[in-house]
Amino acid sequence: MDIDQHYSDHMEETTLLDQLHQRYPEGPTLYQLAPIDQLHIGGIKASEKLLQQLELLQPGRILEIGSGAGGLMRMISSRSSAEIIGIDITHRFNALNSAITQLARIPASPVITCDAQQLPFANNSFDCIIFQHSLLNIPDTARCLQECRRVLNNEGSLLLHEVLEGPAPLRMHYPVPWARTADQSHLISYTALYELLQASGFRLKRAENWSEDALQWRQRQAAKEKENEKEKKPEAPQISPSQILGEDFNKMGPNVIANLTEGAVEVWQLSCIAKG
Repeated sequence: MDIDQHYSDHMEETTLLDQLHQRYPEGPTLYQLAPIDQLHIGGIKASEKLLQQLELLQPGRILEIGSGAGGLMRMISSRSSAEIIGIDITHRFNALNSAITQLARIPASPVITCDAQQLPFANNSFDCIIFQHSLLNIPDTARCLQECRRVLNNEGSLLLHEVLEGPAPLRMHYPVPWARTADQSHLISYTALYELLQASGFRLKRAENWSEDALQWRQRQAAKEKENEKEKKPEAPQISPSQILGEDFNKMGPNVIANLTEGAVEVWQLSCIAKG
């Protein structure tokens, strides 16, 4: 199964969009959408931290690689005048992204179906590129970073909020939100990523290991999900990540906790500058 199937084969977008429309006829807020459009570890609070970085940088044109259901794009569009373009290899994600943006009554931004290893943009097209749990689905990290450097302006910024390989990768449990099997997961270590960034023309400004915060967040989410399951009523189904990721989501959450606890994965935020 390729990565497009990993996401597309379990997506219930028609039901999800109908539920959102019925539940929020005036349009859902960003926080009401968070269970299905902030699927990364750390949720909407992690996205808030990225927005703080953007407020300091004030980029004019932003590219998000792996924009998924569009949660981060909508947050940026609602708080910034910057132009933002999203790309994702999963076309159904892009269609869902656009449909949710319309429901939320937020100005639409372009979303393009393409491969991040071959970006369809001219040289020096962007002031900032963002990855949020998307590098982990890209097989050729080096090629992707080279493409990022090509389309990024000199002194442009590269922001990454990513899951990386931890010190005990052999203890990895599947399925996880980004992969059902090992062949879909393309994690690399912090050291390997640092070396590839340097080789691709980037200078690392800041690196923070968010693994402990990520673990605590996932544990809190697990408690909420358990409580929601107890209170669930047949006539009012929950808006849930399972509508994007399928029934395997019930296994993914506990596996993320195990992987963080056992050191199979780490969560990092990195801020880089494109060298001239």
